[in-house]
Amino acid sequence: MTAVSSHAPTDAWSYGGYPYAVVPLVLPDPGIRYNTGERDSVEEQRELLLTETAAGPHETPESADALFWFRWIIGNQAVTALWQMLDDELALVLAEELPTAARNAEALLEAYSALLIYAGSPTRELYHRLIRPAMALQHRSFSGRWAQDYVPVMAKLQALRKAYRAQPRPELIESLISASKRNHRTHVAVAAKLVPDDDSLLRGHDGGSLAQPNPELVRLYDAFYSTVRTLVPRENVVTQFLARLRAILWDLRTNGLYPQEASSRHECPMAMWMEGLTALEEDLESVLRRGGEAAIAALRLLPAPR
Repeated sequence: MTAVSSHAPTDAWSYGGYPYAVVPLVLPDPGIRYNTGERDSVEEQRELLLTETAAGPHETPESADALFWFRWIIGNQAVTALWQMLDDELALVLAEELPTAARNAEALLEAYSALLIYAGSPTRELYHRLIRPAMALQHRSFSGRWAQDYVPVMAKLQALRKAYRAQPRPELIESLISASKRNHRTHVAVAAKLVPDDDSLLRGHDGGSLAQPNPELVRLYDAFYSTVRTLVPRENVVTQFLARLRAILWDLRTNGLYPQEASSRHECPMAMWMEGLTALEEDLESVLRRGGEAAIAALRLLPAPR
């Protein structure tokens, strides 16, 4: 992915060639990691994140459909890239190698929760008219369980809880596990917001028969979210993550999380939303920025132990 020029104006949309474009995400397979030490593109994106603070006005979307399709794809892409950095940091936490890894992992988990809220901001009507049918056309049982990058993250989070179940937890670990629990609650709440009857595509068709996805289903999942797999260094993964954060922040500053013309705020299940989600929602931009800084901090010259 070509880095945005540092001379690009900060008062015009500069992601994807036109406002609310979908840009392919290029990632290695999970568990494949190498660093080059070349951080120019990362630092360029970091500088733009720090300097692009204007409140707008910026380009507005052509329609609610265009806006929320962009949010669904770019939000899920950002989460997928984030999972790879989070996996690196959790490996270090479990190996008790670096105290800073726990702080980075917590910030990435909080950013993951914020991205779930962002991607899940469509109205229920639009989700069921546009997004869910598109996933069903890709596969009638399309499921987030086919996200291959989350599998090692989930395993490490489970191992972390197990390791500290019967012993005192250091403050950093306690905070990290709390962020993990909050992330789970966020996922459940966003799912309940979009599909109140809890009838996922997977449950509605094949039930548990596709719980263990095969390579074909994994590729279908990647294809839906415009994700390409090839060997790229971690610096490239972080650069792409930061570029998506920039575009998301532009969107939020221009349109707000709940655009007036298509707000789904009233559809949030308030019984679930009160458990820390409101605070996340109100601090979305800062949480995403901290996630970006954690992704940069996770870059190290030596690979994380596997």
